[in-house]
Amino acid sequence: MEGVSATARWTAAARAVESRRPDALFTDDLAEALAGPEGFARWERYDNPGTTEFLAIRTRWLDEVIARSAHTQVVLVAAGLDTRSARLAWPAGTVLYELDQADLMEGKEKRLAELDVRHRCDRRGIGTDLTGPWDAPLRAAGWTPSVPTLWIVEGLLFYLAEDAARALLARLAALSAPGSVLAGDLLSHQSMISEFTRDGLARLRADGCPWLWGSDRPEDVLAACGWTPGEVRLPGEEGASFGRWPWPPLARDTKGLPMNYLFTAAV
Repeated sequence: MEGVSATARWTAAARAVESRRPDALFTDDLAEALAGPEGFARWERYDNPGTTEFLAIRTRWLDEVIARSAHTQVVLVAAGLDTRSARLAWPAGTVLYELDQADLMEGKEKRLAELDVRHRCDRRGIGTDLTGPWDAPLRAAGWTPSVPTLWIVEGLLFYLAEDAARALLARLAALSAPGSVLAGDLLSHQSMISEFTRDGLARLRADGCPWLWGSDRPEDVLAACGWTPGEVRLPGEEGASFGRWPWPPLARDTKGLPMNYLFTAAV
């Protein structure tokens, strides 16, 4: 998981790059400082056609999911260097829990303090191992199982082996009160075998943060893990383009081309 945490700087750099655009889908004034030189080096190393566009679309899409939500408990699972606590408008009473590796969270808290960041909700950062019993520290921080939760699982599942990813999704469902919602992204299996991703996957493996799993049937994965699928969108489809995706959306049964799914689900 340490390599996965390191990619948080990459996605922060991608948010900084998006924020510089005159037609930016969002503005993240903290992203550049959080990314640092390492983040921009990784962004250059991993940037393939469609990658930065997808990261921008994913961020905006999840921003909108959060904006539509009435949940007072929101949990960012593998929060990385996310800054939504400071850049989004949150309803009064919202508690935002951020989960990630302890070393990443410790460094993030220090950097946020140095930047004198003012959060717009009750934010609680929790350092924990997401492959272990992470719900215990979440409860200790004040999370209440009986209250419906909005879970955000962004940029994580494809870094996990299939068994671990499914176990995490099932654990989230088991912990969720009725009315809870899950939102995130899932890589397609085609992305794992496509000739167009071969070089990028090799670079990720060399850097200790390989992509391990994807599925061409996201609805089936969610249902098998205890969730009722809601929206499932490919970049470029209505509601998941924002004028940024440069190609027509692919048909779901397309073979040999990489795809990423954005999804919501409920219990």
